Amino acid sequence: MVYKIFLTGLFSFEKRVRMNNQIELEGFKALIFKVGEEEYGVHITQVVSIERMQAITPYPNRPPHVLGVTTIREVVTPIVDVRTALTGESLKPTDDMRIIVVQTSDHAIGLVVDAATDVLDIAKDTIQHSNLIEEKEVSYLLGISKLGNRLIILLDIEKLLEDTTNLDELKEIKNTL
Repeated sequence: MVYKIFLTGLFSFEKRVRMNNQIELEGFKALIFKVGEEEYGVHITQVVSIERMQAITPYPNRPPHVLGVTTIREVVTPIVDVRTALTGESLKPTDDMRIIVVQTSDHAIGLVVDAATDVLDIAKDTIQHSNLIEEKEVSYLLGISKLGNRLIILLDIEKLLEDTTNLDELKEIKNTL
C-alpha cells in the first residue's frame, strides 16, 4: 500500500516536472475553457474528452464543489464544479456547459465548466509568472498567458483537484458504485 502511494506520488511529481519543464522549454498545447468571464487553460495531455452536460447523481456528505457522479462511456466518473472550486460561486447552468474529463495519476474526473472554447498553442514567451506562483500561495497556477487581448490562466488541473478536493474520497466513491 505504501509502495503504491509512493509510486503514485512519484508519478504525479514526475508528470508535473515534465509538464513544467515543457512549459519552460517550449510551451505546449492547451485546452481553453471558460468559467464565468475568465479563460483557463489546461495541458492537453491531462484531457481525456469533452462531453455535453448530462444527468449527475448526487451522493450524501460531499463537498459543495463535488456535484456527484455520472456515467461517461460506461465508466462511473466523479463530477467537480470548477466554478465553485475556484471561486466559491454556485453553478449557473447554460446550454454551453461541458464536462471536461481529465486523467489524474490514477483515475478520471469530470470537470463542469461554462464552455470549452478551443485548443491553442501556448508559446513559452507568452507565459508570465505572478507573485502568487512564486510564493506558492496558489500551487495549481502554472502561469498566465497573454495571447493578443486574451489572458489565459494556466492550471495544473491535478494540483487544483489535490488542493480543493479529497481525491481519495472521489476514488472511493467511484469504486463503491
